[in-house]
Amino acid sequence: MKTVTRALITVVFVLLAITPPAWTAEAPVSAASTIIVLDASSSMRERIHGEAKIDIAKRAVRELVGSLPAHARLGLVVYGHRKANDCTDIELLIRPGKLDRAAFVAAVDSVKPTGLTPLSAALEFAADSLEYRKLPANVILVSDGVETCGRNPCATAAKLKAAGIEFVVHAVAFDISARDAKSLSCIAATTGGRFLQANDAASLKDALYVAIAEAAVASPAKPPAPPPEIVTPVTIKATPSVLAGAAFPVGWTGPDNTGDYITIVAKGTPDDDDGNLAYTRQGSPVQLTAPIDPGEAELRYVAGRSHKVLGRAGIKITSIEVTLTAAAEATAGSNVSVAWKGPGNDGDYITIVPKAAGDGEYAQYSPTREGSPLVVLAPIDPGDAEIRYVSGTGHRVLARRLLLLRAAEITLTARDEVVAGASVEIAWKGPNNTNDYLTIVEKSKPDGGRSSIAYTAGGSRLTVTAPSEAGACEIRYMSGQGDRVLARRTLTTVVGEVTLSAANETVEGASVTIAWTGPNNENDYLTIVERSQPEGSRGSIAYTAGGSPLEVTAPGDACECEIRYVRGNDDKVLGRRPLKITTAQVALRAPAHAPLGAQVSVEWTGPNNQNDFITIAPTGSPDDTSPHFTWTLGGSPLQVDPPEAAGPCEIRYVSGQNNRVLARVPIEITAADAQR
Repeated sequence: MKTVTRALITVVFVLLAITPPAWTAEAPVSAASTIIVLDASSSMRERIHGEAKIDIAKRAVRELVGSLPAHARLGLVVYGHRKANDCTDIELLIRPGKLDRAAFVAAVDSVKPTGLTPLSAALEFAADSLEYRKLPANVILVSDGVETCGRNPCATAAKLKAAGIEFVVHAVAFDISARDAKSLSCIAATTGGRFLQANDAASLKDALYVAIAEAAVASPAKPPAPPPEIVTPVTIKATPSVLAGAAFPVGWTGPDNTGDYITIVAKGTPDDDDGNLAYTRQGSPVQLTAPIDPGEAELRYVAGRSHKVLGRAGIKITSIEVTLTAAAEATAGSNVSVAWKGPGNDGDYITIVPKAAGDGEYAQYSPTREGSPLVVLAPIDPGDAEIRYVSGTGHRVLARRLLLLRAAEITLTARDEVVAGASVEIAWKGPNNTNDYLTIVEKSKPDGGRSSIAYTAGGSRLTVTAPSEAGACEIRYMSGQGDRVLARRTLTTVVGEVTLSAANETVEGASVTIAWTGPNNENDYLTIVERSQPEGSRGSIAYTAGGSPLEVTAPGDACECEIRYVRGNDDKVLGRRPLKITTAQVALRAPAHAPLGAQVSVEWTGPNNQNDFITIAPTGSPDDTSPHFTWTLGGSPLQVDPPEAAGPCEIRYVSGQNNRVLARVPIEITAADAQR
């Protein structure tokens, strides 16, 4: 289960020399490079409208990078992505340089929320990375809270401002409370930057574009004074009432200055407090999401630079009945069918959690956009639980229903003792929940450990490979939810006895008949290699699944070798027997001369191993030259075709094992004889 807390989420974008959203070749570009500093603190796992904040941030960065001009210089810094409680966990993943979109997106996508939010240290790290004492530096900071490492980021920003050539922070408040937003507003005001609001993917994207435009138009020396906000009459038009949490359109007229937005808040909320919002750069109408609490509310047109309310209109938020229908009991860890009636707003979901869980906690969930009924995965622990309908806005529980979770009854039936590495057949009964599986591990292995596995979806009788070493083991029924052990059965693995019977000596490349006994586990095999070769070496092999005896081809060179019985799952040698490989005795007899184009009769004696052959090649040609050849399998004598040209040649007996020439005799191919 994940616990949703109101911890800090911060994404810091250090953006320099970026052209505004309407990117053109003529657009002004700052001389400095750009760094994006991305927060990967644990709170980035929280969700907005059913989507994790880290995923919203990644998507916004991907779209941002995709829209930047090719000449933009961009780098990436990430913090909180490696250690859970380390205020120094800040890393430069991509150095500032010519934009490589694919590498940048891949780096961003690899980030996983883990640690704390060293906001002040991140600002200092970004400033130093950009040599802010020598060059202009613009920072775009996106945060949903305050510093978590005990420092004052507003004071840090003031020090950086005083020490830098032109250090500016544009702050974006991401799904943040009015109180925490003031600290971000302070950072922006202290450094002469813009303060912007965002509470979902669309408004975050808009806020980033606004901030980028601010950073891009500034000259390297000193940014021009901002133009005065245009005073234009403001009107707001919307439906008189809207369902709680629903999306609805709002028409407007107004100045549409950079950063202007429309927001909706409860009536009587202070003017400096924002609720759900949408930037006017989207045009009219904009889409807003209503608050989840019913009652009288107010639509406001807010100036982006001064945050003054320029216009307002009343609207009523009406409630909607939510019902949940499901069985009263279910097996722990099982899929539960839940029928529901409710708003079905964007981001709404249904989850099942222990009854004692706080309203901000959730486990596996199913979004209501998938319709009714939904299948929801229950927690793995038995006991009293609750099915909850949760709003995507504010994660409010709108309805709940009791559910008793029973412990699953599980049985495991198998042999008590098997050979190490053997395939073990296991009959089982159990919940067969999604991704449940069986595994066999050493008894000392922690409960989350696994070896060979078989998913219970494969049926009630499964085959699992036992550990390779002899000793005390366990068959475990594992929950696919959190790798919990739901049942276990002891199993002893023993060393499998191996015997090997074969001739003591054979010639190079010969086929060796080997009788054997052994465990015959999956992929076990026999091989013949030089005695000095380490475990894992192999020559020609024959799998023990083929029965006993087996035919294995000896190496192609004389050696002191050994036959090995090898375990298939880890190439461990379980048995070995010496075998001497001797040089093959080969003799060739043929005429000293032969006419061009006529076959040559060759008598031979030799090993006649698999794929041995006789060929005639020009004298001095490489040993792997074989213009024509005849397999020795045909017996003696053989008819062999000569080369296409007359001249001195040699008859060669070639090993089919390694193409080594084992014997050769000269022969002259004459053109004159061919013409007679």
